Amino acid sequence: MSASPANPVLQTLLGRLSAATKLPREQLSGMLRPPPKAEMGDYALPCHAIAGPRKQKPDQAAIDLAAELALDPHLKPIVISIEPAGAFLNFRLDPGALCAAVLPPLRAAGEAYGGSDEGAGQTIVIDYSSPNIAKPFHVGHLMSTVLGASLARIFRALGHPVVGVNHLGDWGTQCGYQFLAWKQANPSEREVQLAARGIDYLVDLYVEINRPGKELTSLKDRLLDKNVALQPGERVETEKRIAELAPVAEEIERKARELFRKLEEGDPDLRILWERFRTKTLNVLQLSYDRLGVAFESTAGEGFYEPFLLPLIEDLKQRGILFESEGCWVIPLSEPREKKKKPPFIVVKTDGTTKYDTRDLAAAIYRKTTYDFAQNLYVVDVRQSLHFQGLFKALEKCGYEWAKDCRHVSYGLMQIKEGDATLPMTTRGGRMIPLGELLDRMVGIVREIVNEKNPALPPEQKDRVAEAVGVGAIIFWIQARRRSSNIVFDWKEATNPDGDTGPYVQYTHARACSILRKHGTYIPDQPDLTLLREPEEAAVVKALDEFPRVLRAAAEGYEPSLVATWLVSASRSFNDFYNKRQVLKAESAALRDARLALVDAARLGIARGLKLLGVTAPEEM
Repeated sequence: MSASPANPVLQTLLGRLSAATKLPREQLSGMLRPPPKAEMGDYALPCHAIAGPRKQKPDQAAIDLAAELALDPHLKPIVISIEPAGAFLNFRLDPGALCAAVLPPLRAAGEAYGGSDEGAGQTIVIDYSSPNIAKPFHVGHLMSTVLGASLARIFRALGHPVVGVNHLGDWGTQCGYQFLAWKQANPSEREVQLAARGIDYLVDLYVEINRPGKELTSLKDRLLDKNVALQPGERVETEKRIAELAPVAEEIERKARELFRKLEEGDPDLRILWERFRTKTLNVLQLSYDRLGVAFESTAGEGFYEPFLLPLIEDLKQRGILFESEGCWVIPLSEPREKKKKPPFIVVKTDGTTKYDTRDLAAAIYRKTTYDFAQNLYVVDVRQSLHFQGLFKALEKCGYEWAKDCRHVSYGLMQIKEGDATLPMTTRGGRMIPLGELLDRMVGIVREIVNEKNPALPPEQKDRVAEAVGVGAIIFWIQARRRSSNIVFDWKEATNPDGDTGPYVQYTHARACSILRKHGTYIPDQPDLTLLREPEEAAVVKALDEFPRVLRAAAEGYEPSLVATWLVSASRSFNDFYNKRQVLKAESAALRDARLALVDAARLGIARGLKLLGVTAPEEM
């Protein structure tokens, strides 16, 4: 971790290092970082870049630079020791000076701590969540929603205008299947069911209309699976069943495609039905978004871009970018001399309808035209990597220089631990678990823990704590690991109050609030922070001082896990301080006030980090 540029003590150190080494402050700031072990010092400087201009080996440069800096009068008030260690130079700062430098600006910044205006004028568009209409919001969309929302908060904290886009899957052949299922249902019964069950009813219709096709695919896969040893009789029966299902599934698909074609052509009845399904889905989705603390600037789904498609297709044809190939209109992606040819980017299918690829192309152009983004991010799982590679290459082939500013922020897959088994996030029937079901189960688990640990808490407060901690446990668990990792969700571990979990961090925040609540009186604005000289106090301050750098690194790498990791580390430092040092019963009133200021700063820093991840910071648990 490099040094925080806002810390005036470190600014002084960087300034003196720059004067001694002739290297820029910015370069030295990136080099200065905590050593691997706390007993080695507070910060370490690698001397390889310093040794070259001096024509020395790094270890000798470290020795000579240590002797030179030891004589610098500007460093004497803030540095206790400067020790060479091989090719590194280790600095131990005066803890009182460090605390006095870090805590006042942190407390003054409050909820804005770590933020900046460096991103002003550089708009970030983030495409995330993106469920399908007439289907429930299930856990398959959870990771995209959580990660995308955190990235939106992180970029906003750094001053970027952010446009969060919920690119709904509200167009395509799937709409044809939904329309067909609706038309085949009993007209009077379907209205009653829709009023009573909402999109759950639409889901059942969709599943039923797709049942022959799904069974057909499963049977074909079974025949081709070399690991399945079918008896001769079984193979005959399977082939017979395939022969029965094939014409049924093909006819359903034909009718669905025909209905979608009519929708694209503007059929008024289908447009009304489409808007009805879309509105009902958005209303249901909002219930889950409210629980997750997520809001979007745009809900322009695939259907929004339908009016742009024909003009886009004609423009690409006129510019010689779109070519006819095997009945389709495509953008070739391979270069003439490439040996391994890339598949083309299909814009119009053989039946004359468009694909989601086409709508993604139109959406990217619209976002650049409308928002003039500095970055256009797609928070979608890793299985869509090839699609986005093709999309970005197609944009480049269309002549859009800004294609380089489009990025696929991919993430791994999520499974769930049930007992000793690790399962996909599906129910026994093979359908994805609705998000509400997942959240309700976790909130119920936490409610039982709250009842056991704090039975005197009023029922309404128990409910609030259970919701905040239960939902927060899931949100934090998703972000506690690098987004490229596959995640196994563990009900028990996610609520472990002593683990690297959301509840552990939330409890730490509540503990800090409890100390301040027990004190109950005014904390001086300018306590004597130079009294904070214990190693546990300095450890908390150093952790808090790292947060601005962590925030920037999280934005640069699209990696909210860095904030989660920092929160756990800062919480462990605070709890070590809490367990070893008295606050309210400190040796003097002045020391008590200084430690209260430290507790207040820790509370603010932890709350800030939790809020950026979309996790509530309860004051009592």
